[in-house]
Amino acid sequence: MPSNPEYDSLEDVLKKVSLAKYIEHNWQPLKKIGSEYKILCPFHDDKNPSLSVNDEKGLYYCYSCKAGGNLITFIKEFKNYSSQEAIKEIENFFNIKISITNYNIPDDSNKKNKLFSVNTLIAELYNKFLLTNKSRAKAVSYLKSRGFDDEDIKENMIGFAPDSWNFLSAFVKNKTEKLDILDELGLVKKKENSNNFFDFFRNRIIFPIKNRQGTIVGFAGRSIDNSNPKYLNSKESIIFSKRKVLFGIDKFNKLKGKKPKFVLLVEGYTDVLMLNKIGFYNTVASMGTSLTLEHSNEIKKFSDKIIINFDSDKAGVDAAFKSIEPLFENNFDVYKLDLPNGQDPCEYIQKNGKDAFLNLLNASVSIIDSFIDYSKQQYLDKEKSLNSIISDFTTKISLVRDVFNRDLMINKFITAFSLSKNELENKIKIQENPPTSRRFDEEKNINDPIDIALKILLETVELRSKYFLECVKDNSDERYEKIIRLLEDNINMDPSNLITISNSEESNIISNLLFAKTAIDSDPIKKEKTLQDCIKKIKIESLKEKKRRINMKLNHQSEIASDEEHKLLMLLQNIIEEEKNLKN
Repeated sequence: MPSNPEYDSLEDVLKKVSLAKYIEHNWQPLKKIGSEYKILCPFHDDKNPSLSVNDEKGLYYCYSCKAGGNLITFIKEFKNYSSQEAIKEIENFFNIKISITNYNIPDDSNKKNKLFSVNTLIAELYNKFLLTNKSRAKAVSYLKSRGFDDEDIKENMIGFAPDSWNFLSAFVKNKTEKLDILDELGLVKKKENSNNFFDFFRNRIIFPIKNRQGTIVGFAGRSIDNSNPKYLNSKESIIFSKRKVLFGIDKFNKLKGKKPKFVLLVEGYTDVLMLNKIGFYNTVASMGTSLTLEHSNEIKKFSDKIIINFDSDKAGVDAAFKSIEPLFENNFDVYKLDLPNGQDPCEYIQKNGKDAFLNLLNASVSIIDSFIDYSKQQYLDKEKSLNSIISDFTTKISLVRDVFNRDLMINKFITAFSLSKNELENKIKIQENPPTSRRFDEEKNINDPIDIALKILLETVELRSKYFLECVKDNSDERYEKIIRLLEDNINMDPSNLITISNSEESNIISNLLFAKTAIDSDPIKKEKTLQDCIKKIKIESLKEKKRRINMKLNHQSEIASDEEHKLLMLLQNIIEEEKNLKN
């Protein structure tokens, strides 16, 4: 294509430019399948690539969320642009000129501008109420307890929605158009069987949510009377999508074009505002929703490194580790910061100051190190099985494209859990290239000793002894506990009746095992021998698990008392003896 060509037909433009090239540059690498490309869809939480791109036709379509269109619709949805902005984006990206005066594209910019305008009006109203009204005391007291004064309230346009059902509807009384817009934005709701409206936010501190350009797209409201939920977001609209917007992203303009060394991801609105207050304008929060690929893509525009500083409770830790996947997908270097005593950034900075926080920030650890340590503790506390932990790790690690980093992470994981590298890498290969799904009428082959043992016990009433059932139950995971209890309570019931009295989840597992294909001899004596062999393998595997847990505890000798260490060594010796006897 010649440099800077000029087109007067939008149809001609869409034929000449490459949709695939734009998507690959702005989203993710495409995978060629036949005459089309496949990729994870950016318009929903896609786990398996469901977006098809036909570059010859210049079209895309998602088979899951049904999103589809051409380059213009992709840009509008992906970047939340108007039609005019999308055309400008095409000009800039492909270095072309589009001198079109009459093109027939629906343009919703006027509609969006009306919504933006009303949001600004309401933000100013809430802000004025918080700064001047007599009933502001409790809200101001909370904000002061978090380290914010009136100047902070003004600067960030923090507001307060009074404990009133018609504060907003009365404000726009007799202005039907504005009332309809408030309804569309979710700031008021219509009463059933009535033309009257009531306010969505009541007795809440209001935080305006802005896009990258600094325009208010939505609101968050925090309760001040312990009512649930603690936080509410205004509903999604054509200008506001939680999966695309990050709270605090507007403050990046204060960096004056300078690319930050990292982006700090926190949980709370006040955390972002406190960090802004001490000069950390490279801070965002995902507003109570899981970090999405769209969020990750937005952050990528500013930095390749991210530090996650979520709350240290279980919900915060789980959310931090869940964020690994969309960040690894975009090739981020990801670190994790844990503050002492369960404090959030706002609390810690208030008590200890900027320098203390900066020291901790500089000591942030690789998120994969933190994940491995956390997983080890879950394993030692028997909160999660090893298979579950391996599956979680391989899901995350399969997204790491840098070969050196991936190998480093794998080595850390296998060292922590005493695993074989080949075995783990095979699991990662399966994760990256899952086998094509079987036809519904094909039989599934099973090889796991627990699966085979349970299949035999389901099919053969005569072999359901207390000993065999106990052996399987003691060494199985949570998948089969209910099934084994069902067999114990109905020890002489045939498989068909077991399915009848079981719930849908149990019924599916039983049916799956009964229809599974595996080489089990029908001769009763040989079948019992197969069951005994399976029990033996199950016990040996269980002993290996116990040895692994003990060795992991012994590796942290500095954290255990000498008498505890002695007990563990004795227990390890007994397990080794038991394992030796089983193998003989």
